[in-house]
Amino acid sequence: MSAQDLNRVHRRYITVSNTFKSAWTFHQFIQGLRKVFAEIPPIDHPADFQTVYGDLKQVSENLSETSAEAASVQLDRVASQLQPLIQDLLAVDQQVSPGQLRQFFQRVKNFDDNILTQLVKFYIYSRADGWSTDHLDKADFLSTKVAEEYNDSRVAFMLRDRTQLREMAQGFWAALKVGSLDEQDVDAWCREIKSLELEIRSIDSIDELHQHSLIQRYRELKHSLGDLFFQPRIWYSVLETNLVMKNHIQQLYRRDEQRIIAEYQQVFELEREVPVDIQLGEELSEFRIAVERFEDQLQGENIRVAELAELRERVRELVPKLKQDSSTTADTLVPPPEIRDPETGAVPIFDSSIEEEYVEENFQAIVSALDDTNPTIDPKKVALQPEIFALGLGPREVVAYRRLYGGGTCDRSLEQFVLRAAALRALIEQQVEEIKSILDDTAATREAPVYAKSRQTVRFGDLFLRRFEHRIEQAVLSSDGLEARALQILKMRMMRGYSGLWLMVHRN
Repeated sequence: MSAQDLNRVHRRYITVSNTFKSAWTFHQFIQGLRKVFAEIPPIDHPADFQTVYGDLKQVSENLSETSAEAASVQLDRVASQLQPLIQDLLAVDQQVSPGQLRQFFQRVKNFDDNILTQLVKFYIYSRADGWSTDHLDKADFLSTKVAEEYNDSRVAFMLRDRTQLREMAQGFWAALKVGSLDEQDVDAWCREIKSLELEIRSIDSIDELHQHSLIQRYRELKHSLGDLFFQPRIWYSVLETNLVMKNHIQQLYRRDEQRIIAEYQQVFELEREVPVDIQLGEELSEFRIAVERFEDQLQGENIRVAELAELRERVRELVPKLKQDSSTTADTLVPPPEIRDPETGAVPIFDSSIEEEYVEENFQAIVSALDDTNPTIDPKKVALQPEIFALGLGPREVVAYRRLYGGGTCDRSLEQFVLRAAALRALIEQQVEEIKSILDDTAATREAPVYAKSRQTVRFGDLFLRRFEHRIEQAVLSSDGLEARALQILKMRMMRGYSGLWLMVHRN
């Protein structure tokens, strides 16, 4: 066999070998996804991959001029074995939305750049007749993930070293085997992407961003690129614009954060005070789900403008409906006498022995669980550990525990309040589930012990929400924006659970 033929077989070996490597990495990735999203169907092909790997190893040993023909035959067999494995992976991948992919990487903070690169290559190697929108969205997200790094001094995401990214882009482009392009066409695409980037920079509010459909227009532009998405110059322009978009959205949100949060907290406040019919009750339930989804995005710093716009639109629809019935309020929430100051009758700002005793069991469960965690691990990672995640604890509550029990100096009343608020939130969730479990029991009435207990709990909830306001105000006055935001998120979580329990115990 000629040297030219041998070189051709060698190039094909590299392609098949790289395809195998990306498919095996994707197989492992799917296994990790299933630990987070149980609805993703199982896939189990380790033995088949092992067989393909063994055959590939044999091929590598036959890559000599005298046995190149045999190597070519073996490569045909390996490619035919690998193809059904790839099809099985693609079938499972169809069950994974781009949103779930983003959620996974919000939870899993540790990821290897080589793994991300191989995942992108899997989508490149496995494409058949062009790109589906989901596959390009996923490849876009993974490309950006591997190319970005957070710059603390600028409080923004930046692109990594251009030399490193150039090598990555060249690898992706070579894997596509598209060939050369007219540089004028490449210039035209880069100008169009740059034009959208400038338009994004000029936007002055999240509402304006949504009204101009900039995110959708930009997404449609990327979909129209197809293979050209990975042309090195175009790819780099896309990455730059992705980060401009991401940073600008977060900047706009931080500027308007308090106003946005106040908008939908108004719904929670009105919800407690007005009677609702079945239809409005369903709308409020859907609204709470939307708020919970938004909180997850907020904690993961992955704010989605479309969902935020939808949430704000729900607020605009619900507030007039709730205000219309506000005159029929049946019950006014007042902290019970036993938790008021005995002399002034004022609501106490700091902890009381009564509230400590009320949430003590849940408080001790939280402390006990956090006792078993490693104090050197990032609080965000601790919050994702199964036993901590099951308690609904977030990073700020992990920090509160460490400050209280780490031996250092801190505002002990604040940190105790944060943990006791978490304990009360856990109690609220328990009582909601307990009431749900007896709703179909015809013997159950609103005089059942759980209702009496829950009425007391919502009074404590009202007290804690007022305290959150006080603590947030203190943080703002101290110019501690990060602390104010962390406490605001905790208040949001408390408000959501509290409003649900209030509805259960105070509505007919």
